[in-house]
Amino acid sequence: MSYLCINPNVAMIRLRAGEALTELTGEFYINLDKVIEIRMKPVREAHDGDFCSDVLIILQDKTHEFVFRNSPAGNKAKQNLEKYLTDQSINC
Repeated sequence: MSYLCINPNVAMIRLRAGEALTELTGEFYINLDKVIEIRMKPVREAHDGDFCSDVLIILQDKTHEFVFRNSPAGNKAKQNLEKYLTDQSINC
């Protein structure tokens, strides 16, 4: 199994569509083996500088939205996710 670990230094998360972004405490794990589709786009202009990417992860049983922070941890997590997607030939 492959997991993506998200913590407050990496990204903010929207657990349900339409709700506000949530500051997580601790670590949040996504099982990448259950990924159906991932959509990655640049952040809105209002968030430019604070965040580097907006990622929608569609899983078999749920969907989460991550806004990756423009920080060493956030940028590294985004790069690791992009590498995983490329290696697995999953759309991004």
